Amino acid sequence: MGSLERINLAWPPVGWKQLAGIETSAGQSVAKDIGKARIYGLQYRIESVPLFKNNEKFYSHTIQIDGWEYSILNESIEYPVLSLTILDRFDMGLPKETFVCDIRSYASLIPHSKPSANRAINAALFFIRQIERGSVPDINRVLRIYKLHPNQTFLYREDYQERPDLKLAFGAGLPAGKDSKRF
Repeated sequence: MGSLERINLAWPPVGWKQLAGIETSAGQSVAKDIGKARIYGLQYRIESVPLFKNNEKFYSHTIQIDGWEYSILNESIEYPVLSLTILDRFDMGLPKETFVCDIRSYASLIPHSKPSANRAINAALFFIRQIERGSVPDINRVLRIYKLHPNQTFLYREDYQERPDLKLAFGAGLPAGKDSKRF
């Protein structure tokens, strides 16, 4: 697991001070369940890709949190827990949530809204901090607390929907006759 400085990853994303505490691009924690004779764990990975807008360079950062389990019977399960993409805030006048997209919980797409974007960032930070401490929290419980569990889709109906892509950030308007607040 490499230090962010050693692998030249542009971190933290511009305009995201709360992510400055993450110091490595990947991490893993392991726990044992002696009663069920299994080992389980969580791992995270951060990948950055440079993007260009009007000859200016900014980055797209993907945070991927995965879980896995191994049993004494040599059975293994690997599964995605939470993933999201965060972009550098190249326009500080736009809300932070505009720069968060592709939120997925257990590989299910979570509808993009201001609350779901904030909850996804906070949940990812919680998972990463727990992994860095060497503990493995109850994944389902954490996702339910942050209202990101796929079984909680009924909670998203009342969320104010924002555009999940960057059309707003890049200045492209909606076609005439469309409501600009919803997509």
